[in-house]
Amino acid sequence: MSETKEKDVIIKNLKYLGLDLENIPNFLTEYKDVDYKPTKAYEQTDFRVYKYVKLNDIQILLTPTNRLNSVGEKYAKAVPLKDYLDSQDERNILKHASFLKMLEKLDKNEIDKIEEEQLSIKNQIPFRVKFSTNYLWEIYYSEFTDKYFMMLTTEDQNYNAFFYLLKKQIECAKTGKEEYIFVPINYLDYTKKYLKKSEIADIEKYIWLFTKDWPNVYEVFDINNNLSVQIVGTTIVYDKIKSYYKIQLNNKEDATKFYTLLKALFILQTELPHHYQFDTQLDENGALIFELNNKVINYQNLSKFIKDEYKKNAEELQKIFEDKEKIDIQVEKLKEEELEKNKEYLFKEKQVATYLECRKSVFGKIKYFFRNKNGKFVKAKAKTNNIKKVKEENEIEKSVSNAIIEEKELYTIEDLIKICIELDRINIKMKDTKLDIAALEDKIKIVEGKIKNATLFIEQIEEHKKSIFEFWKFANKDVAVGLNPGKEEEKEQKPKKIKRAFDYEEDVEDIGVEADNIQRNLFSENEINSLYLATTNLIDDINKIRNDEKITKESLQSIKKAMKNEGTELDIFGNIKNDRTKISVLANKKHRESEKDKYKILDLPENVVLEEYEDKLKKESSLIEQAIRKTKAIADMDIYCCSNDKLNLTDIKLFYINPSDAIKKQKNMEKVSLYKIRIKEGMNIVYNTNIIYYDNFNHTLPIGMNVNQTVTFDMSEYKIDLKKQKIFRINEDDNNFSFKEKIICAYEYEAKSVEVQNDALEGKEKS
Repeated sequence: MSETKEKDVIIKNLKYLGLDLENIPNFLTEYKDVDYKPTKAYEQTDFRVYKYVKLNDIQILLTPTNRLNSVGEKYAKAVPLKDYLDSQDERNILKHASFLKMLEKLDKNEIDKIEEEQLSIKNQIPFRVKFSTNYLWEIYYSEFTDKYFMMLTTEDQNYNAFFYLLKKQIECAKTGKEEYIFVPINYLDYTKKYLKKSEIADIEKYIWLFTKDWPNVYEVFDINNNLSVQIVGTTIVYDKIKSYYKIQLNNKEDATKFYTLLKALFILQTELPHHYQFDTQLDENGALIFELNNKVINYQNLSKFIKDEYKKNAEELQKIFEDKEKIDIQVEKLKEEELEKNKEYLFKEKQVATYLECRKSVFGKIKYFFRNKNGKFVKAKAKTNNIKKVKEENEIEKSVSNAIIEEKELYTIEDLIKICIELDRINIKMKDTKLDIAALEDKIKIVEGKIKNATLFIEQIEEHKKSIFEFWKFANKDVAVGLNPGKEEEKEQKPKKIKRAFDYEEDVEDIGVEADNIQRNLFSENEINSLYLATTNLIDDINKIRNDEKITKESLQSIKKAMKNEGTELDIFGNIKNDRTKISVLANKKHRESEKDKYKILDLPENVVLEEYEDKLKKESSLIEQAIRKTKAIADMDIYCCSNDKLNLTDIKLFYINPSDAIKKQKNMEKVSLYKIRIKEGMNIVYNTNIIYYDNFNHTLPIGMNVNQTVTFDMSEYKIDLKKQKIFRINEDDNNFSFKEKIICAYEYEAKSVEVQNDALEGKEKS
């Protein structure tokens, strides 16, 4: 830029600012020391305090540093703006030249954007508190002198916030008006008026547990200098759907109540994770709320919730001892039975051993047959002492547990934790006892099998001529079966296939590549073209044809009008729409392929009549159905669509893999229905990969699912059962300053093949 042009730019920009360097306003020449002492122990990680500050209360300092320098270094080198405006003093000549260079870089459009932003903030604090030009404001506050000042780093290249502030200060000085700007205050710690610093740290930790997202906690002063603590973050409200929330605490009482609620829920979930897992949702104001089993837990009902949970667990603890005594007695009886069975088996073993000893002489054999062969084992009487002891022990344990249970008006978190821990302890003992019962029953079955074989051995004892080892082998021949019941049936069962699990964030890219590789080799060109039509609004008319509904004349007129607007040219190029110099980018990769054109695929004459249009759609419908039957789902997955209409379960429809994408398509709706269908691996489905949207004549098309992460699914091929319904809210980003609440009615379906459904019905009939 020539020297003359530079001067012209500087003069224009000075005029835009309203600044006359020959007649500098008094407020710029009168500087009062701010006496700022940055705290070394405090490190700036993010802005914590936001305020409306009077424009004329902000002094401007310039420092020859950049934003990455420490605040101490910045302040040590900072000088008042008046030094940069003064061209008469030789000491300030370089500073003045630097200021003129900065003037050359003044961007009026960016300053106007800052002004528009500040005008919006004047009426409403941004929902997320921070705003787009947040990082530009280098505003500080000195507690020693109660002064605000801007510290502009001259080594940076963006001076728009500085020039906006200077322009507005000059305007206010001329008009005498008082104006405010909403800005973050650098290196200013929390006032701790409503919450201690340790409590704020706790809140961040507690909220992270429930939302798995670290929140931002701000202290915000409104234009009347009223303080509020505002907490902003994101939380999952349904499946993978995230939404912003904002909690505003306007006084110490609100802050204390919120902190108490968070702390209580955090303690319960961390101390008793098997009992309590709280869900997060949004209320009608976009604030975070907590639910357990679809019931909202807040500060008002917290005491009642603790009391109800205590009573519920106390009742369960008292009832459990009735079952506990029964199974403890059952264990003792099984122990006695096992002991008797073992004695009976040993009796049989002794009979055989006696015979083997006696058979050495004729007299001994005669003696054995007369005295032992037909001898019977006499069972001992049941021992009542053991059962009595079990009952006494249960009474003692019951009295110990009952001692924990107290009747009082107000129950604490400690009371609830104590009774839950005791309940868990008894339940673990019950579980162990039940395992003991199963083990004892197995042992008894094994011994009974050995007794049965031993009895048979004795009845055929003359046929066994060897030794006691043959008896043991014969008696134990069925033990393996006893230890492994049902082993032969397991051999007949087919090994279960480990199904591939699908996680959107981890697997969507790999699934897209795998599906695109398969579908490029699987579908014909006509099938791919028809599948592309299924991703457009033409699918509505295709579904009408499939459902034997009439296509309206209005629908055809709309198609004809759109075709006319697109223009009709002599088609001599075929799929070669562009020359080889036309390069496009998809998934950060260059290619020379053309996007598909639905009107070219339809290939309708200019004066097409309704019957011709319907015949064409029938052919396309047949090709779509044919193509869908060729390909299968790679993994179990959930698919979503969003609409205000009822889901027609006989349609071919476009579904999103990510529910958030489905909701974004209904941006201006205040209330929508979200339909979720659970599909199984192997079901017929088409992944809308790159090959569906682009021709690949030049063979340069990237592989994957980069245009849209959607699938096409024919619901008429499956039994679609409604399993669950849920209503939740999200805050939809309208702009940086406000969020629109959207109510989502979610319907969860499961797709089943007709064969599986018929098998289930046959099973019910048989039962």
